[in-house]
Amino acid sequence: MVIGCGSVVIYQPSTIVPETQTFEGMRDRRVAAFIMMGSLLIAVGCAPEPSAPATTKLEGVWAANAHLFSFSQLKLTLVQEPKGIVSGGWTARGDGGAGGCAVGVPCDASGNIIGVNLVSKVALEILGAGSFEGVLIEPTRLRGTFSAPGGYDTITFIRAAK
Repeated sequence: MVIGCGSVVIYQPSTIVPETQTFEGMRDRRVAAFIMMGSLLIAVGCAPEPSAPATTKLEGVWAANAHLFSFSQLKLTLVQEPKGIVSGGWTARGDGGAGGCAVGVPCDASGNIIGVNLVSKVALEILGAGSFEGVLIEPTRLRGTFSAPGGYDTITFIRAAK
């Protein structure tokens, strides 16, 4: 609405400055934000600890079709005990010099495995060959890093049998 008085024109305040939120409206938004932040903190606080045993099971035979360092045809046979403890054995075709193979003499290498299956990671000591640290990315795929005295490389194990 415009009111004219001689040469002076007076505009209604809502046409110049749009209505702003009231104090109550701002308070409601703050309360909503506070409730959302509190809910988020509770949800994060209820998540399992990264060092807690995982609920997933690694039991079975896992195989990798990779040639890393002096090993190929790497196969892990795993048993998972309570509290995430993993044990078992491994076999591989060795080029020689590791896993029980004489230097320069290819052989069928083997050894024991001990490790843990945690919420945050899977860590396995592949005794006589190296170590593995990774995650279960799918129920049938275990991906991570294989570390040996000669270095490290990425590796993916596929569950061959349960």
